[in-house]
Amino acid sequence: MAKFGFDVTEVEVSERGDFEVMPKGEYTLKATEAEEKKTSKGDGSYIACTFEVSKGEFTGRKVWQNFNINNPSDKAEKIGREQVAGWARACGKPNAQDTDDLLERNFQAKLGIEKGTGGYSDKNKIDSFLLPGAESKSTGRPPAKPASKFDDPEEEKKPEPKSEPASEGKKRQPWD
Repeated sequence: MAKFGFDVTEVEVSERGDFEVMPKGEYTLKATEAEEKKTSKGDGSYIACTFEVSKGEFTGRKVWQNFNINNPSDKAEKIGREQVAGWARACGKPNAQDTDDLLERNFQAKLGIEKGTGGYSDKNKIDSFLLPGAESKSTGRPPAKPASKFDDPEEEKKPEPKSEPASEGKKRQPWD
């Protein structure tokens, strides 16, 4: 048996739905915890972070996110490292050397919603880290720019520029 060590009648129970998914949008966040952990297979590592909304209607709500930093998949590692670099830039610390440089620093981010799997509910996730000094869309100012191309879903949809075909009878040069 485990004793609580406090009187449960003296604690107020919150009814505001602290575990409900927050709407998609821009939020001011800060990282409150970050720890490097080994992957379950032991063949890599990731940074497990706890972020907290630090301004607005959802102040105090938490978002948990992991960043692959050492992974057998080059793609997963590249995405994770770019996300960490985006987080550092969003905090105004582009030369950060470790998570201690980024903890408790407010930054802007766009939150999205990740579908729940394996019986778990949907949850919020950071879709993009926004550069410092950018204002929310609700202020009428231009929207913030993502801190990395992986943070911008529109970047992935842009078609590659097409080169113009060589004119008939005109020899193409290597620099064309």
